Amino acid sequence: MYYLLLAICPLFSGNGILPSFISYRNELLMGNDSNWFQPERVVFISQKKQSDISKGSFQDMLEALGVRETGLLSGDPKQYQFENPLSFIGKYQFGEILLIRLGYYKADIYYGHGADKKDWQGRWTKKKGIDSKLKFLNSPNVQEEAIREAFRVYWKDINDILSQQGQSINNYLGQKKTFNDKGKSKTITVTLSGIIAGAHLRGPNRVVELLLKGKVSYDELGTSILEYMDIFGGYDMTPKDF
Repeated sequence: MYYLLLAICPLFSGNGILPSFISYRNELLMGNDSNWFQPERVVFISQKKQSDISKGSFQDMLEALGVRETGLLSGDPKQYQFENPLSFIGKYQFGEILLIRLGYYKADIYYGHGADKKDWQGRWTKKKGIDSKLKFLNSPNVQEEAIREAFRVYWKDINDILSQQGQSINNYLGQKKTFNDKGKSKTITVTLSGIIAGAHLRGPNRVVELLLKGKVSYDELGTSILEYMDIFGGYDMTPKDF
């Protein structure tokens, strides 16, 4: 499957950017559903902890993420209608489990939970008027709201997990950390935008494992969490943006 996907990737990458076909979006965000509804922790980010060099605004980060996920140029309306061969959908490549978590979709059997592929045979909840996959694909405003909802979930989960370990996100922001990435040394600066992007690829748990234990994780195509934390790191954003 890995080599097959590599062979078909160029068909969906008009500008040479390889979409991340398989990622955290196959997995549950947290292992225990009861954690989904814990009161949100308020974490204040010290600006001096952020990178001094900005790659752009929060909106710039979203546009860059949309390009990376779909392989389509920023501003192309087809980003919102994009569905890859593994049925991740939309500008930000939402999977069934993420849209279940966000309340747009319900299913008892889905990819990673009793099914070996995403078939979108569950039920859409009509949240924000979305009653079908087609409606979601043709609702840019809803997708933009949904990615912000996802970012809030990632942020809450990361902070909750770190807090359980007696840590805070402020212990890491702005730090330069070096990791072993498949035998090669890679140094990145930890920033909020990079952390959120890493969670979008591999999940909050994997981000925390990286920060606490230096454990680098990869999706099924071999995309490193460090790649997302690096290329999407350094954008000027705070939790208030999402």
